[in-house]
Formats: sequence, structure tokens, C-alpha cells
Amino acid sequence: MNPVDPIILTAYVLCIAYFLYLIVDAFNDEFTIHLDADFLRQQLENQNLEGLIDISFKFDSRYEFDKLKQLAISIKNQAAYEPVDDKPHGISLYVDWDYCAFTDLDGRSRRVTRLMPGTTVDLFQNQVFSTITPNSTLKETITAEDLLQRKGERKADKLDSTSPANLEIEVTKPLIDLSKPGIKAPAKAKERYARFMQRYTDLTFFLELAFRIVGPHGTASGDRVYILCKFVMHKLPWTAGLPWNPKS
Repeated sequence: MNPVDPIILTAYVLCIAYFLYLIVDAFNDEFTIHLDADFLRQQLENQNLEGLIDISFKFDSRYEFDKLKQLAISIKNQAAYEPVDDKPHGISLYVDWDYCAFTDLDGRSRRVTRLMPGTTVDLFQNQVFSTITPNSTLKETITAEDLLQRKGERKADKLDSTSPANLEIEVTKPLIDLSKPGIKAPAKAKERYARFMQRYTDLTFFLELAFRIVGPHGTASGDRVYILCKFVMHKLPWTAGLPWNPKS
């Protein structure tokens, strides 16, 4: 055997191993997310609201790390109309969006923004509250304010400077940053990322919702209550990202 052959073979094996690593890494970026129903139920029970407010979220079966940019929320007012002074009355719910907040993996509080198609308004202005009448459901799409920018601020696209599309707001970043921490990142963040990628632990973040409850026996402006929603993100094995595995 030529003395050079073992060196060539070793280099060949290392190259194959490296390319296999790149292939695995390319598919190793998917997770599932769900609402912690027990945690929410306890929140509602603690405030005697379990028969009044029903909160749910719609999720895809799985996400790539950079694809979860917003949440689809449904809030149902389970109260019924009741006769008071021979007139129908019921308990209405007001959702005060400006008092709602996301909390990310590091505990940073972020303002909640309700998304509406074609929105061009100033991001810093107050948001109008939403009213949920008895036995009705509110469905909205929400995200964190710091993820938004106007289309005209894109550097890659060349929009007409006079086009109204420049003013339209869009979500440009994922709701939760799952990218690999940089060299200067805190050790806690690096360890959290490593444990998540190795599927040793799940990641959690929170959404605090602010409600005002308005009824015949309460104050005219409503009594404000806060409900905390907990979300659990579970890392999938790299094989989940293979092309022949269904996305839904």
C-alpha cells in the first residue's frame, strides 16, 4: 500500500462525515408548540373565570425555527344574556391590547400588537380595545411590536418611493429567537440552546392578556383582570425535517 493512501482515505472519510453533518444540521430546525392548558385552567380557576372566558390558539403541526412569527388567538365570552329589570343584560369582555405583553425566553417584556391586513398606522399609537359580547368569539392575529417594520424599510426590495405599499406593516422576525447564541452570549443562553437542540428540555414563553369585565353588577368601566398563557416549544428530531415526512 502506498504510504499516502491512509492519509487520502482519512481525508475522504472526514469529508464524508462533514457533509453528512451539514445535511443533518440543515434538517435539524423544527419544533412543535402548544398551549399549557393546565396552567391556563389554573389561572382561570384562581380568579373564578373558568366559566366565563375560554382562550385557545391555532398552531401548525410543526414549525421551522424562523417561521413562528405570530399567534392566532380565539377568545370566547361564555356568558349568556340574563334578564335584569325586565331587560336582557350580560357580561361583556373588553380586551385591552395595550396592557397585554409577551415575555421572551430571557424574561424581556414586549408590547403586544394586533395585526390587521394592510395596516399603515403609527406603531406607537394606542390600540383600540376589542369588545366580546356574551356568547360570542373574538379571533385575532397578534405578535410582538419589536418584530414589525414597514415594507418601505426593506433594503432588498426596490419599492416605488411613492407607493402606499411602503407604509404597510409586516412581520420580519420570528416571535422567539431560536438561532444559535453568539460567542459573546451569556453562558445561560448557550446552555439553554444546547439542551433544547439535544432535546433534553423544552422552552417556554408567556403571553399576559388584560381583560376588563363589564356587567350589570360591576363598575361602568369594568374590572381589569390579567390572564397568563404559557407556551411550550418542543424540539423535534432531525429526521422530522426529511422531505418525505408530511408537514401537516
